Amino acid sequence: MNINNIWDKLRPIPETLANLKRDLKEGKVPELPYFVVNQDDAKAGMGVKLNAIDGTRMQSNLIIGHYGNGKTNLLKYLKLFFQTHAYNIEVIYSRVDIEQPDIILYLLKLIQDHHTETLIEAVKSLKVAGTDWNTLIHNSQDTFGAIKEFTEKLFSDDVVDEDIKKLIFLGTGRLYTKGHFTAFGLQQLQNFNRREILVLFLNILSASNKFIVFGLDEVEKILEKSKSRFNLFLTSYRELIDLFNKINGHYLITCFTDASGTAQLEVANPAFYTRISPDIIELLAISKNDDIKTLSGYLDELFTTNKQTELDNIVVQVAKKRHPGNRDLIRHIVQLLFENDVILNLADALESNNLTSLFGQTKRELENDGILKSLHQKFFDPFEYFLEDSSRMLGGSILDRRKNQAFIDVNNNVIHHLIFNENSDIDNINKKINELVNLYNMKIVIYSPIKLELSNSSIQLENEQYGFTIISYEPEELFILLNMYRENFDKKDSIDKVISIYTNNNL
Repeated sequence: MNINNIWDKLRPIPETLANLKRDLKEGKVPELPYFVVNQDDAKAGMGVKLNAIDGTRMQSNLIIGHYGNGKTNLLKYLKLFFQTHAYNIEVIYSRVDIEQPDIILYLLKLIQDHHTETLIEAVKSLKVAGTDWNTLIHNSQDTFGAIKEFTEKLFSDDVVDEDIKKLIFLGTGRLYTKGHFTAFGLQQLQNFNRREILVLFLNILSASNKFIVFGLDEVEKILEKSKSRFNLFLTSYRELIDLFNKINGHYLITCFTDASGTAQLEVANPAFYTRISPDIIELLAISKNDDIKTLSGYLDELFTTNKQTELDNIVVQVAKKRHPGNRDLIRHIVQLLFENDVILNLADALESNNLTSLFGQTKRELENDGILKSLHQKFFDPFEYFLEDSSRMLGGSILDRRKNQAFIDVNNNVIHHLIFNENSDIDNINKKINELVNLYNMKIVIYSPIKLELSNSSIQLENEQYGFTIISYEPEELFILLNMYRENFDKKDSIDKVISIYTNNNL
């Protein structure tokens, strides 16, 4: 397949610009899937694989990079590109499911969720075209013999649309009891048969000229959950790679935040690493002045800040900072483009108030005492002291620490809702904040872990008259500041000032 203009700048979605601009002005870095700056090696390698997406073999890349260097942006650029260009390619973007570390079973679920109807129509059209279904499972050779009867039933003339849907669900595992299989006169499939089922379904799609790019993000979350789950993920990934020559087309991209390069993967599962190593792509932070200028120009154009004549000066100021990741770099560029009051980061706020040493000392003490673990259980003790001592707990205000993890500031008509889990589900977040807003009829300030990457466009407020603000924070950092406030009477005013800066003047 010849894919033209890949990696060109994309046209922004007009209705999203207001939220993007709001995110940026608040110091957050929103989704910017309209361009990919630098990363020439990644773009070249992925471009080759995208052009081979309709070939006789499935493709894969493992994208590795530090947090904030553009892995998610890369996937979402591809998703937007194929949404707005006329190719028979769809990008299915998903964060990994830490409860389903078997990548083959998870891909089947994604196909079920996104392409059940597509599969139904594909099966029907292939039957009309007289396609030999046996070729889709390599003439039932080797392990594919176990799904021969299933495939034959799927393509039989006596099944209607609803039967095809049920058979697809039998294949993905959504329907799994013996009775469901008996109704079609089939032997019950086991999980180890799902490998061949995935090959079948992907070959059905490619035979119908439909191709999928699977973009699986945040693989490291499985490792954070447990090493055994991570090893299962890598083992199943290796088994899938071994099936690539049985699958016609399609492309799997997985993203892994890894501070130690590829060493962790090699140690965790050498057999997987041997297979994937030629297809590992590392994303690096933007550091060259030309790339910083290109990025600044794109952002200036996107937000019409009209600073084209000042880009060289912006590059000088940004380059001096030597930002460790692209998120911080973008945030700095935007501050300069908008000429807004600079929201100090924590390091600058501590330094300007002579608190850097005290913060480090307090952090070490809390670490040594094991207090920085399970923060959601410990956070509200120093928080309550801070609220009461600083006279913020006035007018019947409520600290709802257990059910809602919120501070209801009755005096200022503001709900402060704290999120501690960086893996929180967006739907659950929206459900909780709407419950709080509808209960108290106030504006809500949402404290969201930085790695959750919660943006203004993520929030769906049912009662828009009250509004919301998102504060991106590290729970550990705010917890340390609150403990500093409680334990250092002589420095309370300075620490209070830093807490206000850190929360964008919301506390």
